[in-house]
Amino acid sequence: MSQSSNTPRNSPLDAIRGRLIVSCQASEGDPLDNLDTLTRIATSVLRGGAGGLRAEGVERIAAFRAITQLPIIGIIKTCDANGDVYITPDFRSAKAISDAGADIVALDCTARRLTAAEPWLELIHRIHTELNRLVLADIATVEDALAAEHAGADAVATTLYGYTAETAGIRTVSWPLLQSLVAHLTIPVLVEGHITDPQQVRRALDLGATAIVVGSAITRPETITARFAEATRIDQNNDLAQSKIQSV
Repeated sequence: MSQSSNTPRNSPLDAIRGRLIVSCQASEGDPLDNLDTLTRIATSVLRGGAGGLRAEGVERIAAFRAITQLPIIGIIKTCDANGDVYITPDFRSAKAISDAGADIVALDCTARRLTAAEPWLELIHRIHTELNRLVLADIATVEDALAAEHAGADAVATTLYGYTAETAGIRTVSWPLLQSLVAHLTIPVLVEGHITDPQQVRRALDLGATAIVVGSAITRPETITARFAEATRIDQNNDLAQSKIQSV
């Protein structure tokens, strides 16, 4: 069973064990894509009991570091020529994250990045030796996770499940994936992605996850509102169907 980390006690990974990590991000063009706004959101979720933050970009990481000593998972997102998004694709990005104050550097450790200009296999070693930071491997499959553990990653997260060729379009938590990760890994497993309610948080922890990362379900009013609005559209469709039946 997983969760026997080689990291020392009182490390950032030890600090987030059994806790909720909130991802405070906003896409370009989102009304919340503003440093002060996101910092206020981060302050609010910390007051609500978050055990740490996940943040994108140097300015945001630095701003969040100024308001808390709790662990921060840092990333930098970049796009390739095809518009595909990658998480912390090179050492320059990793160093910028570290310098900004992130405790843990997260990077794309899926098979699609093995042939990149700076493969994550090399990045893990450099982040450990040159930056003295922990590495969180964002993965999509058990195979990704096993390769990341073998390469020295300190923990894995299910962040990219649903965003690779093998898992494209999936927008629900894979409980079998979590169970497989916990069964086959000896490093901490974080569940990130597609968590929508507290019951799922509890289930993930009960199945052996070390910590849970939640983003949109907490920090994005547009996404939250859309879920509620969808419920009204279902009612409207039912009313329309009923009206047609009565008119026959």
